[in-house]
Amino acid sequence: MHEHDEDDRDALPATIRALFQRLYRDPRYLLVDRVERLGRERIAFVEVCTVLSPTGDVRGQALLSREYSRTGRPDGERPYGEDSLLDHHLRDRGGEAIELSEDDLSALRDETWQYYVRRNFCFLMEDYHQAREDAEHNLGVSNLVQRSNTEDAAKWSFVRWWPWVERDRAIAQAMWDLEHNGPEQAANELYRAQRGIEQFGHQHAEQYAEEEGENQDLGSHMVQHIGALVELLRRDRDLPVSLDEQFDQASARGDSAETDRLRAEMIRRAVDVDGEEDGP
Repeated sequence: MHEHDEDDRDALPATIRALFQRLYRDPRYLLVDRVERLGRERIAFVEVCTVLSPTGDVRGQALLSREYSRTGRPDGERPYGEDSLLDHHLRDRGGEAIELSEDDLSALRDETWQYYVRRNFCFLMEDYHQAREDAEHNLGVSNLVQRSNTEDAAKWSFVRWWPWVERDRAIAQAMWDLEHNGPEQAANELYRAQRGIEQFGHQHAEQYAEEEGENQDLGSHMVQHIGALVELLRRDRDLPVSLDEQFDQASARGDSAETDRLRAEMIRRAVDVDGEEDGP
């Protein structure tokens, strides 16, 4: 992924930039700029911390200057000599069902938080490649915990955030596709993510019903956010209606001729993509 110059950054419509500000500007972490330290690019930011008294009373706020690495684990650490704790557990256990201690879960939770914070910064800096990588990392942690022998309540504390992280992964991929692979792939990516999140919400409806506040409707909120981006992209970037969505609409209407046509077109495009990948 190439860095954006100022012309590229100005090319992002103001409406989409405003949406990203709403979705990805966490007031606890204020982006300052990109800086260079010892030949490596880092992200400088300010963390807003609440100051408590020994009795737990709020005394005020403190602003801490922090930096994250642009690549690898955000804090620059290499746990057990690996790029991340996720890499350590995957390589250490060979992909089989694993046992995670409370300390392991706590450390993984801390690591996913770092990737969450940097992911937000990457969206604000329009670095969609790294935003996608950071989302995929946290999806990997969720999958790791889900495959473990950990009790269900601990698993759910990770898995519950899947719609949020999947929203970010799909948006990052779609924005990257718009620049590199074309609007059709971006449209398919966003539509498939909406369907996947809806299905996940239905599958885990009972668990979400036990949540409090907005977490009860987490999946529907994420679908709405993707839908808002789709509307803006269709208006400002001529995003098409994806073939998947057209196919589902034709199926719902019972239009067999149209579904056959769309199925054939989807197969043709898939074959074309495979041919390009096999080419020189």
